[in-house]
Amino acid sequence: MSAQTTYSQATPRGAAGALYDLSAHAVNTRINAETGLTMKFGLGVVQGSAPGSDIKIPATGATAIKFEGITVNGYTNEMNSEGAVFISPGAAIGVLQYGKIWARIKPTDAPAYGDKLYLIITGENAGAFTKTSGADTIEVPGRFIGEKGTGDVAPVELFYQSAAASSSGGGGATSLGDLSDVDLTTPATDGQVLKYSGTDSKWKPGTDSTGA
Repeated sequence: MSAQTTYSQATPRGAAGALYDLSAHAVNTRINAETGLTMKFGLGVVQGSAPGSDIKIPATGATAIKFEGITVNGYTNEMNSEGAVFISPGAAIGVLQYGKIWARIKPTDAPAYGDKLYLIITGENAGAFTKTSGADTIEVPGRFIGEKGTGDVAPVELFYQSAAASSSGGGGATSLGDLSDVDLTTPATDGQVLKYSGTDSKWKPGTDSTGA
């Protein structure tokens, strides 16, 4: 009896929303806040109307501070007769906070290792990632860690962000002026400190009254 020595199909490289490897990662459970069957595995998502509870696909006006992570394929959803997988509105879904995963990318993209990671927030590709900055993208804390796989997916790494940093509105800020809860409209002068204003919930420069 002869043995098969050739195959007509190659094993696909990467599946949208599948973990890339078993390196350190964190997956949070969130509720799909989309009302239609638009949510997919491998998409970048942002906070919904109940931050920390639900998520949605980004839209115009989305910011990096609201970025929650990438939806994870837990292999609990069945394909339909046409091979498509849908995530129902209100369904629980895993969202990768940090770690490595196969993410959906813009069809025309050809990322390389080390390229910056931008989330598309408008148009038909909203929720997908690209290596190119533009008016329709926001930069998120991560990078591409490989070339395009089979189909419109590529491996990416999301960097760790502590819960404290996220809740304070840091969002990857590199200076005080980048923080959403700090108002430096009036520049600080020598010897001043930041004081909290309950009127508008902002930290503002003020005179140090501690006597130091």
